[in-house]
Order: sequence, then structure tokens, then C-alpha cells
Amino acid sequence: MSKFNSDVQGVLQGILKEKQPELLWIVNCRDFSILEIETIHELRDILADELIEKGFDEQDNINDFGRDLEKMIDVFGDLLP
Repeated sequence: MSKFNSDVQGVLQGILKEKQPELLWIVNCRDFSILEIETIHELRDILADELIEKGFDEQDNINDFGRDLEKMIDVFGDLLP
């Protein structure tokens, strides 16, 4: 089952639509444990890039968008061996 609420799923969908459209199927994936390790690393890299670009305010404090990104990075990271 997806570990994201609908708001976070929407964030993930927007990022993947812009950065890696071929991975959009993951937004509706009900069991992230089926993801291949390479796919997980790719997702985490995409999310980390987005965090660096948009996840902090002018004073380098994490914003709400950044917190959502961190949550997704952690969820996918927990799937790695």
C-alpha cells in the first residue's frame, strides 16, 4: 500500500511528470516493495535534486515542500537493503 497521502502523491506526480514521465506509474503503485533497487535510487536522486532546488527558503530553512520531499526520500530509502 502506498505510504503517501493524496497531497504528497500529488507532489510526487508533479515532479515525475516534469523530470521523469516514464516513472509516473509509481504514483499509483500500491506496493513500493516491488520496485527494483535501481528505480528506488533513481527516484531518490530525482527527489534529492528537487529538495536542493526548491525545498529551502531564502535563509536555508527547510520549507513544507522540502519536508514532503524528505518524507518521500525516507520512504523509498527504507526499501533499500
